[in-house]
Amino acid sequence: MLRRDVLVGAAAAAAWSGRAEAAATATDLVRGAFLYGFAPFEVARLRRAAAFGAQNALAYRATLADHNARGITAPNNDTVYASAYLDLAPGPFEIAVPDMGRRYYSVAFMDLFTDNFAILGTRATKGRPGAYWLAGPNWRGRAPATAKLIRAPTNIVWMLVRTLVDGPSDLAAADLAQHGVTLRRVSDHEPPSPTIAPPMDAGDPANFLAVVNAALVGAHGANARRARRFARVGLRAGDADAFAKLDPALQAAWRDTAPKTLNSLKGGLAAVGRDANGWRIPSARLGDFGADDALRAAVALGGIGALPPEEAMYLSARADSTGAPLDGANAYVWRVPAGGVPANAFWSLTMYAPESDGRVFLVDNPLHRYSIGGRTPGFVVGGDGAFDIQLGAAAPANPSNWLPAPAGPFRVTLRAYLPKPALRSGAWTPAAIVRA
Repeated sequence: MLRRDVLVGAAAAAAWSGRAEAAATATDLVRGAFLYGFAPFEVARLRRAAAFGAQNALAYRATLADHNARGITAPNNDTVYASAYLDLAPGPFEIAVPDMGRRYYSVAFMDLFTDNFAILGTRATKGRPGAYWLAGPNWRGRAPATAKLIRAPTNIVWMLVRTLVDGPSDLAAADLAQHGVTLRRVSDHEPPSPTIAPPMDAGDPANFLAVVNAALVGAHGANARRARRFARVGLRAGDADAFAKLDPALQAAWRDTAPKTLNSLKGGLAAVGRDANGWRIPSARLGDFGADDALRAAVALGGIGALPPEEAMYLSARADSTGAPLDGANAYVWRVPAGGVPANAFWSLTMYAPESDGRVFLVDNPLHRYSIGGRTPGFVVGGDGAFDIQLGAAAPANPSNWLPAPAGPFRVTLRAYLPKPALRSGAWTPAAIVRA
């Protein structure tokens, strides 16, 4: 073979390799940009629809979530909620919290990226009453001496209040207690918020980039700075037409990669973390994700608004002890040892039916029972203090410990509020769910 032919062949191979590497890099960047932007997209979607909350005002819900609660994925059935989507660009808000006595409550503040940057309540502030000023990253004023300043890393903040309810008879008292948490804009001047592109379909790259780029306007902090890495593939704060400006190869990468990446997130909390007896125990970064965009995005789809593990732990299962998917056509038993789940506040097991888009919701059933735990009325405990929880669509002979399931696939989430060290360290793990 002539040396010229060798050189030409080598050059062609190098060019092909370079193109392949560039294509792989583009795909990786698009996937990274999607994972990075998915949580802000979901926050924008909830905010625009005022789902589960109100704009710049607390919306109090005086009922426990049931199968009709579709505003937010993976709702709990243990607490009433008050929720607000706040825009801090015009100035701070003042938050007042009451003394709720022995009743568990938390007031979580999440930034645009769903990180919990501040929490008030039973654990974090020992339940003490007080006043707080919540200010954005650009505010240069001073809070009064009567209030503690909380600085938010982004101007867009989701405020979520959880207040424990001990059954239907306690609803009125719990609602009265949660109304003790109040919110007001410090200044009367409230200019209109920037228009947000309608969030419709995260799998549509043009819509996804328009929404996320609008949400990134005015964002600060380490997470906001990380967006620069994805500028080449269209993540640019304020650029509403970013997708149209990309070259055809990058547009093709988005069209191919975005739906695939979205589909990969559908396991939600039940697919992330380490495995223990068929349960998924999430990372310690849950609720404060750092640079773990894959975890952040999965939780945004299958459990948005999750608290950090010092406040609550969420253990999810979608398979039985043999690894087979949980299905309501079968009957299962989950054994809880004496003493129950190690939590200082409370614990519960909640039943969910997965939707085709990956979100999960509570299940309609004849008992109107959506979660079960030690606080469930009529719960039967064995002589040794242990007890069995029965799972399935068909009612057992004694339904006292039955958590009804849908007729098809289901998932369960074990919530433990103020988890004890044994649970947080992994010294205590839940038993596997066994098919009866």
